[in-house]
Amino acid sequence: MKHYVLIRIKTPKKTNLLLKLNHLNVEMKDITYESDGLKFKVLQKDLNRIKKYLASYSVEVIDELGVYKLKNEMKKNCFIITGIIFASIIFLILSNLIVKIDIIHEDATLRELIQDSLIEKGVKPLSFKKSYEEYERIIADIKDEYQDKIEWLEIDVEGMVIHVRVEERIVTNYDQDYSTCHIVASKSGIIKSITTKRGVSEVSINDYVKKGDILINGNIKLNDEIKNRTCANGSVYAEVWYQVQASMPLSFEKKSDTGKMRYNLMIKKGSDKTVLLRSRIKGEKRVENVLLFKFLGFEFYLQKEYELKVENFNFTPQEAKEKAISLAKEKLALKLDNFESIIEEKVLQNTIKNNNIYIDMFVAVKEQIGIKEYFVR
Repeated sequence: MKHYVLIRIKTPKKTNLLLKLNHLNVEMKDITYESDGLKFKVLQKDLNRIKKYLASYSVEVIDELGVYKLKNEMKKNCFIITGIIFASIIFLILSNLIVKIDIIHEDATLRELIQDSLIEKGVKPLSFKKSYEEYERIIADIKDEYQDKIEWLEIDVEGMVIHVRVEERIVTNYDQDYSTCHIVASKSGIIKSITTKRGVSEVSINDYVKKGDILINGNIKLNDEIKNRTCANGSVYAEVWYQVQASMPLSFEKKSDTGKMRYNLMIKKGSDKTVLLRSRIKGEKRVENVLLFKFLGFEFYLQKEYELKVENFNFTPQEAKEKAISLAKEKLALKLDNFESIIEEKVLQNTIKNNNIYIDMFVAVKEQIGIKEYFVR
């Protein structure tokens, strides 16, 4: 492949220059006449001859052409190109790497059992992701291995984190007698509604009951004599009372993720840190560092930067009080089912201290208070 370069030769006598170049058998292309000389393309080997035989002329190399220009550019930027290739390889590896396994269940023993089983099957931090079919086989194997402990299992891959959701199998204890029971009050309150499906109702609307009182009796009586026993069934709603505390700042700053995230690679030795990739996130951000591996005293981290949106809120004392009330009601409402509701609320006291408003509230709630209490025949 011919190696062309673009050159400029300064001279007021352009015609004489062309005659001399022709005499040297120089191959010229794309000749451009300029005010102070000529600009044209020439072969690299001819350039060397020009410099040798026309040494009295001012020869300026403007640019390399073709594949040779690309090679020179690559030489000039070899460190940048090598860094990009290295970063791309690392990113490709990391995108298929598991850095964390999150097992979602409240029972620590069950979480540990699932974790040990996953590790045995090659699903562990700093291992590579598996295919969908492989995860399905692992799920089937674990469920088959622990049939008496696991009802349902799901593996969900999200980025470099695996979320494992598990539902424990509830084994019924058939040795206990569940054939006879009362419905009793779990809390004190005033009865608002009662529905008896089985058994005998012992209370009426607007009756005050205390915790532990029998609401629906499992003993069926006739003339004070027990004729039959059953497991009472029904629902009892009562007005119960709570004293709730809540607080709300008069002014505060809220930071929330925007959803924009940037990966970086970080190398650390002692207190020294070097981030290999430049962050594109400006302003407030949240950083997470995940250790990948250690080598010769250096620690290699995957750094994740999350962009944060910063919002400032300012409230009057009345606005803060109303928001604190709403917050308290929302928290209480989360504990209620579809048939339960807040009947009444009243602020007993509110104080302002250290940029916060604090409230004490009385709240009356219509709530299902009937629970089963088993007894022996």
